Amino acid sequence: MNNDEIEMMAGIRPDAPPYGQEAKNAARRRLAAATTATAGRGPLWRRPYAVALAGALAVAATVAVTVTVRAPEPQIGGAEVVVAMPKIAPMSATEVLGRAARAAARSDLEPRDDQFVKVESQTMYGAFGGMGTDADGNTQTEWRYLYRTKRAIWQSANGEKDGALRIEHLEPRAYPGWPVPPEAHRDSGTEWSRLPICGKAPDHLRTDYASLKKLPADAEGMRAHLYTGERGGNSKDGAAWTAAGDMLRENYLPPAQRAALFQAVGTIPGVDVVRDAEDAAGRRGIGVGRVSAGVREDLIFDPDTYELLGERGVVVDEKTAKSPVGSLVASTAQLSVTVADSPPDAPELAADTASTCPEPVGKTG
Repeated sequence: MNNDEIEMMAGIRPDAPPYGQEAKNAARRRLAAATTATAGRGPLWRRPYAVALAGALAVAATVAVTVTVRAPEPQIGGAEVVVAMPKIAPMSATEVLGRAARAAARSDLEPRDDQFVKVESQTMYGAFGGMGTDADGNTQTEWRYLYRTKRAIWQSANGEKDGALRIEHLEPRAYPGWPVPPEAHRDSGTEWSRLPICGKAPDHLRTDYASLKKLPADAEGMRAHLYTGERGGNSKDGAAWTAAGDMLRENYLPPAQRAALFQAVGTIPGVDVVRDAEDAAGRRGIGVGRVSAGVREDLIFDPDTYELLGERGVVVDEKTAKSPVGSLVASTAQLSVTVADSPPDAPELAADTASTCPEPVGKTG
């Protein structure tokens, strides 16, 4: 496995938890282990992407919906999805992100420290496995498929309380250029997980609301934050791009910090604009992104309101990404962001459904 492949899956998420740095580090370890470890391990998941926050919402109630989008059911049953190659739009990333920054001011959620941020989304990411050898030293056959879900996540606003995650598994799709493996049909139905607090991450890696609202509210300061500390990846610019997505994804970033973030993202080398990007809910918009490991990763903005809708990943380098050019290999849509007083009191959230805390960074690898 080369560096490009590692980078492509570097943001891989575990099966359930939110996508904090600890989780990504754990995923990296899983990825490394997959090259030599035993057979039968679960798939490695590519990192989900992006966030859309819309509208002003009431806060105090248990649930207040900000955005609700009926997501059209796309092709199912292993169909490959190929889109037109991204076309550079006649406007700059700075212009699009500047408008997005102004749109950010229209949101006004203010969760209290004792409340929870609830995010609903629809996602499609690559699942990867079979890389390496099994316990008997036999070479495994590499497989890939596109894992699809509808998710609802409750995360503590101050990062100090256990959260919850509901996953509804959707019909998987073929990863373009690859057959659908039996593993693709292993997950079905709806699952609940309790999300335990796993200790404090370094300040520059925290993504809970209470930490995010303390970040710089100006573009220069936010850019410095994106480049602060060790964040993994093959380059500082790539790591900064990834950090920006992590702050937005399944989360709520206060308006001032969100505006600063959008302005800072426009200064990351390699970021440009494409037109006619579509999110997982079928909403079309303007893509702002950059290329990593042969895949163009875009944040998608509404062309009229410049609110963030979702994300997508499209192959632009077949050799590096191991999939035909134009293949859609990631797609998300953030459907609502609300504030709740507590996670749901679902019977499924028993202790035995808790996600496992990743091991501390640096202890394994």
